[in-house]
Amino acid sequence: MHRDLKDILMDGHKSSTSPSTDSSHTTGVGTFVYAAPEQLRGSHYDSKSDMYSIGVLALELFQPFGTEMERVRTLGDLREGKIPDSFCQRWPDLSKNIMKLTSKEPAVRPTASELLQSELFCSKDIVIHGLQRRVEEQEEEIMQLRRQISRLQSSDSSESDKS
Repeated sequence: MHRDLKDILMDGHKSSTSPSTDSSHTTGVGTFVYAAPEQLRGSHYDSKSDMYSIGVLALELFQPFGTEMERVRTLGDLREGKIPDSFCQRWPDLSKNIMKLTSKEPAVRPTASELLQSELFCSKDIVIHGLQRRVEEQEEEIMQLRRQISRLQSSDSSESDKS
């Protein structure tokens, strides 16, 4: 358990990466923004607290911020269970996982193993299959729209012939 993943990823040398033999801790360690709610309350916490930090970091990595104030507001909203709509539209699978990772309830957060098995880390074959299915669905929709346009055009020409 690392307790402050931001230190490991951003500051490197400031954080110890040695494994802990104790599976439950109570000392409030970590940067506030990245700290899980149970850490901030001084409650027992475990590896699910690291998963919370991963969720915050994921949002930060994929969401461009124009200003520090925008970053603070967005990360504050995340703590309340809100992700920007534009982010959700652009990254739907990631958004879903970030919501789970940053749940106030540790039991809802996935384990590292569960996260690695999620759609975020699927094989290229699965991605290709999913994209092919999406293209097929879009082609079918295009065909339906073309038929609809054709029907509308033929009904318009029938109407004009009657006039």
